[in-house]
Amino acid sequence: MLPITKTIKLYQTVALTLLDFLGCFSAIIALYFYRFVWNPDIFDSTQRLDLNGYFSFGIIFGFGVTFIYGLLGVYATRQNFGKISLISKLTLGILVVVSFIVTFCFFFEFNRAIFPSGVPVSRFILLISGIVSLGFVIIGRLIGQIIVWALRSKNILQTNAVVIGSMQTTGDTDNSQNSNFKSYLQSNLGVTRIHSFETLNHETYNYIQELILTRNVDEIYLLEDQNSSLIGRIAFLAERYKVNFIFSPVGSSTYNFFDLRPIMISDNLFLEVLHSNLDGWHIVLKRLFDVVFSSLFLVFFSPVYALIALLIKLEDGGNVFYNSERVGPDGRVFPILKFRRLQTKYCTSEGDLNSLKIEQELIKNLDVRGDGVLYKIANDPRSTKIGQFIEKTSLDELPQFWNVLKGDLSIVGPRPHQPRDVAKYSSEHYKVLNIKPGITGLAQINGRSDLKFDQEVKYDCYYIENWSFLLDLKIILKTPLALLKRHK
Repeated sequence: MLPITKTIKLYQTVALTLLDFLGCFSAIIALYFYRFVWNPDIFDSTQRLDLNGYFSFGIIFGFGVTFIYGLLGVYATRQNFGKISLISKLTLGILVVVSFIVTFCFFFEFNRAIFPSGVPVSRFILLISGIVSLGFVIIGRLIGQIIVWALRSKNILQTNAVVIGSMQTTGDTDNSQNSNFKSYLQSNLGVTRIHSFETLNHETYNYIQELILTRNVDEIYLLEDQNSSLIGRIAFLAERYKVNFIFSPVGSSTYNFFDLRPIMISDNLFLEVLHSNLDGWHIVLKRLFDVVFSSLFLVFFSPVYALIALLIKLEDGGNVFYNSERVGPDGRVFPILKFRRLQTKYCTSEGDLNSLKIEQELIKNLDVRGDGVLYKIANDPRSTKIGQFIEKTSLDELPQFWNVLKGDLSIVGPRPHQPRDVAKYSSEHYKVLNIKPGITGLAQINGRSDLKFDQEVKYDCYYIENWSFLLDLKIILKTPLALLKRHK
């Protein structure tokens, strides 16, 4: 789960994309009506596209512009450029798309591949389309900003922040610098309430810790080096509860454990602790991939599901599926769906003390991991015959694609753990809860249950900090090979 500030920014990013698309599309349609409906006698209309042609062109134009805007970083959740730079990027994006279309029309005068009627496209209209589209995009963004201001006035889209320390800038007093910084947070980042502390001691640490635990703070800003041991503890708490942690580069060696990103705030350089490299539009794209992939998998492998379900039912007549609790981002517990591999009477649940007691005895005597956090029961005597087979081949995990479709899991991510396992985490282990767990992952293709827990965490942390769509594809392609190698 994302911090509230990044969740808000992600929704704002999606909204801005839609506004830009609608601005470009509306500009094209408005030009059609201006030229051929409102002023039909002024312009030559003997050869022209009809409304459907302009409609199609508007969609293509809108998608093209928003795609270029994405490449230019216009939709980044945390933007480090000013208004003039933004307008320049908006202009450049439209100019690139218009230039591409003009070039295309130059080489294919009548565009018969796209328009079978062979109607020529006016270069002048394309140029005017770009100018009008830029105007519509800017107007759309102004409307969006007015809506944001209105929502903030209603205590919506607002956040709470903690500011620790004071600005140290030559030529100005600390008070004026702090005032300017806090004003910037309120006017530009939508911060509603600021808890300000000059120094960090045990009393203020306890207060900040309570704010974090009760979810009453969304961002923490450290303006100068403070008590490193207390700040380190706050940094770990902030990561565990997905609170943005941003600090001055002074004393940055304290945070070597974390992945950092430089950002500019009110003309001052800060470093932001990254919860994950998976951020912004990447989250949307990863979710779209998960939905498409899991849907196709469930459809194409439905005969395999049916066969396994039939074999489980025929063996002992019990339930086909089994729900097991797992912990996701932000500590949220959700049921993960698996094919039942144990005899019904031994299926564990938090409320069945007898089955849990039997499992604890088996862990004590047959656990092959022995790392104190996770466990692996060798030759589990509770398994059914079909259960032994589907566990060895990992077919018991096939129903988890339904969890992916629901949004509990991702195709690729850290391994999901049970609440009892998470209760044994150390502070640095909570990083694996920064993103959705996955059916497969970097740890799974590098040994899984053969790995010690600390090794597994290292693989998962590397994935979280270095996520890319290409890395996801590599892991997916290597998963079947890892399964085959494991079960040779």
